[in-house]
Amino acid sequence: MRPGRLLAVRQPAPALRRPRPGRFLLLLAVLAAGCSRKGFVFPRAPVVLISIDTLRADHLPVYGYRGVETPALDALARESVVFENAVSHVPLTLPSHVSLLTGLLPFENGVRDNLGYRLDASHPTLASLLSARGWATGAAVSAVVLDHSTGVSRGFDLYDDRIEGTQVGQALGQVQRPGSETEKRLEAWISGLPASRPPFAFLHLYEPHTPYEPPEPFRSRYAKVPYDGEIAAADDVVGRFLAFLKERGLYDRALIVFLSDHGEGLGQHGEDEHGILLYREAIRVPLFVRLPGGRLAGTRVAAPAGLVDVMPTILAAVGEPVPAVLPGRSLIALAREKSSPRAIYSETLYPRYHFGWSDLASLTDDRHHYIEAPRSELYDFQEDPGETRDLSGGLPPAFRRLRVTLESMSRPLQSPGAADPETVKKLASLGYVGQASPEPGEKGLPDPKERVGSLQILKNASHLADLHRDEEAIALLRTFTEQNPRMLDAWESLARILRRAGRPDEAIAALERADRLSPGTFQIVMGLADLNLEAGHYAKARSLATAAEALGAGGVDEELAAIALGEGDLTEAGRRADAARQKDPGGRLPLLLLARVAARKGAFEQSLALLDQALEIERHASAPPMEGLRSARADALAHLGREREAEDDFRSEISDFPENLDAWSRLALLYAAGGRGPELKALLSELTRRVPTPRAFETAARVCEIIGDRDGARYWRSRPKVPAAS
Repeated sequence: MRPGRLLAVRQPAPALRRPRPGRFLLLLAVLAAGCSRKGFVFPRAPVVLISIDTLRADHLPVYGYRGVETPALDALARESVVFENAVSHVPLTLPSHVSLLTGLLPFENGVRDNLGYRLDASHPTLASLLSARGWATGAAVSAVVLDHSTGVSRGFDLYDDRIEGTQVGQALGQVQRPGSETEKRLEAWISGLPASRPPFAFLHLYEPHTPYEPPEPFRSRYAKVPYDGEIAAADDVVGRFLAFLKERGLYDRALIVFLSDHGEGLGQHGEDEHGILLYREAIRVPLFVRLPGGRLAGTRVAAPAGLVDVMPTILAAVGEPVPAVLPGRSLIALAREKSSPRAIYSETLYPRYHFGWSDLASLTDDRHHYIEAPRSELYDFQEDPGETRDLSGGLPPAFRRLRVTLESMSRPLQSPGAADPETVKKLASLGYVGQASPEPGEKGLPDPKERVGSLQILKNASHLADLHRDEEAIALLRTFTEQNPRMLDAWESLARILRRAGRPDEAIAALERADRLSPGTFQIVMGLADLNLEAGHYAKARSLATAAEALGAGGVDEELAAIALGEGDLTEAGRRADAARQKDPGGRLPLLLLARVAARKGAFEQSLALLDQALEIERHASAPPMEGLRSARADALAHLGREREAEDDFRSEISDFPENLDAWSRLALLYAAGGRGPELKALLSELTRRVPTPRAFETAARVCEIIGDRDGARYWRSRPKVPAAS
């Protein structure tokens, strides 16, 4: 039917009085509200939000992939509305989840990266709004990047982020816990709720994130594509959680939203992981909405959707007011009604603040994806889902339209780190002095897609370090940082390898360069405190730890306890460790610190009891082993005359953490004290074979000196200390 005829049919009959425009619009609004509410508002319904981190939509069978089996997600999708073209606003964990939980785009909520940003208290969250209306709000997350200190926890009655690093110098993205443990924590919280309060439960799983190390049986089943194995493992956890909801009688009554925060490069367009580029593999995400009773089950929606749509969807679905400032719209309305065309915004500032390259932004509509860059691009993802053919040449209409739309948006670039003058003043009073980072509006930066290949040098350096060829890795990174002085990640990598090589002062200098690129970033400031502690600069370490606390860092009591231990102030160390334990009763690190305090006092029975508590927590939580825990227990056992048990614990420590040279040397001294010369000699050979670094050979030599074996010391110092190239 032609538009003119359709409009003619809809014209009112002459006998009917035409309402005034204002009354007519009001009538339409009332009718629309009534239609949207009828059958699709579920007052006080349980709300469940599930996020699987780093999950590409096109690696799920629901979206046509055949490389992995996900029975739980397949079943959930069959009962849900499935969105075919859902888009993340940032391919990074923290800012993406902040957009999800505030309903605001990154430049509106101010959180633009995983490092250096904190959600301002002025922004209400989905949890805070539901909590104020009577929902019990609980979350369990699987990665330290979502730590409560970022502000993302605001509004949750329970926010379980009890995730401990397991070894010295561990990268932020590596600090995670198994999704199965996270799911158990959320189950326990839901089980303790009174029936009178509906839950809002948020479950965050981190399995598909690097490193790709799925548990069995998925490790063997997906040995060729371990990323898919992690997806299968996450699906298994989701299946257990949904089964629990069914057992509790919550599943059918609940509004369940399943999604991912972003995708993963997997080598496409030159990016292995995520954060640098904005192609579809990084920003297209799965999104299902299961309504109570399975309403609209089987509906698939091709119209574009964004993660900021989730908050208004949930609020509208449970009959609560939706803040007018939110840019998103109800996904239920999107599924039921033909909507006006729109484009979904995405961005990444990661290349700007981590590498000194240009930031990127993009818009995705129902067919085209426009990427704003120093050399902008346009793709037709319906015809070219892999985005291999750039259509920007000749400036087609879609390119011009989306470019104008993006240019019309006001998108301030908030810098990371401390920007508030009062905070900066306070930090200066604590002895922390940072240097301003580049102006946020700086132009003329390199195009990330043309530089992403250079990151292979960082990978090469990491590979050399894995082979214990630290000096080669350090030399490579020194050259790279000279050529790329604004690459924060390269300075951090250099600092990490220098630290491992036993060169803390040089590591401090490297990390200070990173700090100058992102001043006032509490993760970097805390890293500097830790390095100064290792170097024996206790006063500097203390001032940095206190500055990190002022910036919102967690774990400061543990750091201050370790500093006090280094200084020999056992009273202060015990006080700080006990304060940490009070804040985190389920943490292992406070117990380890208290055990070390007890051991320094000669109270080895007390030390052993504390360490046994920590190991019981580890066993109960199925947590990965923590560096130093078994070694400290072995030391306590040795002092109590239980040498055989001590040997077993030392062996466990060096098996899990072969680069803990202190554990090797203490076990060697245990053998020497027992007159076990052949075993001592074999142990030192094993040490230098498994950890063929100058530090390991020097450790073997020092052991020999301690026991009076001068020939042995000369022997180990004369051996080659650089692994052969391979």
